[in-house]
Amino acid sequence: MSARRPDVAGAPTDGPDDGAPHGLPIIYRPRGFAAADTQNARRRAPKAAEATAARIVDDILEGSVGVGDRLLTEPEMLVRYEVSRESLREALRLLEIQGIVDIKRGPGGGPFVAPLNSGYLARTSSLYFNLSGATYAELLDTWAALEPMLAERVAKLPSSSAKRDVFAPFIQYDPESHVEVELFDDFNNFHSLIAALSGNRVLTLVTQSVTHIVAEQVLQSVDPVTDREMLTHSHADLAQAILDGRPSKARKLMTEHILEVSNTYLERDPEAGARRIDWRL
Repeated sequence: MSARRPDVAGAPTDGPDDGAPHGLPIIYRPRGFAAADTQNARRRAPKAAEATAARIVDDILEGSVGVGDRLLTEPEMLVRYEVSRESLREALRLLEIQGIVDIKRGPGGGPFVAPLNSGYLARTSSLYFNLSGATYAELLDTWAALEPMLAERVAKLPSSSAKRDVFAPFIQYDPESHVEVELFDDFNNFHSLIAALSGNRVLTLVTQSVTHIVAEQVLQSVDPVTDREMLTHSHADLAQAILDGRPSKARKLMTEHILEVSNTYLERDPEAGARRIDWRL
């Protein structure tokens, strides 16, 4: 076995030497942390476009504009941020790539503030997972670690009309009255709603980014029509446990549900678990 390169804390960073896909080593090195590394000892000054993007984000956070609102015009931005047209356009492209703004062309167009879509975080995450050599088995393992914890947290929330409005429809859900696309969206949205109600925005974004990848790269092979009884029953029991305020049961049921979905996926494609996670734009 070849030697593994340690990170700054001295821990090995390569994946296990068990036949899994190899990838780039993972290191833990926040900016300015590795003072012993002479090449990185000085933090790189941000480029003009990066600094401008940060200022635009600051303006959004100050509340002067909200989701759906158009930002300043290009001439106004050039004056406000005191940068070149090239740097401004690069800053807006950076924000567009991250899904922070939508840039519409033509009359009435321009940069508009977008809602936070964890799909963009999923896209970046999938690139890192792909480069690291992470597999779908590891993705499913992560999904199984995150979702039960969130189901438990949401079940602990006090009873409210908002909570009932979210989960009651899943208890009486009739899969026969929905077409395939609707089934897939509803089954997937069930998990997204649990993450959104977790009360922790970091957990919401991280979990939704993982479930985005699961939905797009794993669940596409789990037929919502063929498997609708399994999925409907699992979601109905989970929704009831959450509404009844039974956190331990909600955690247990979510664990069983994810294992059932994962096993269904792996039974249909036994080699899938060992494959490298795709990076999808």
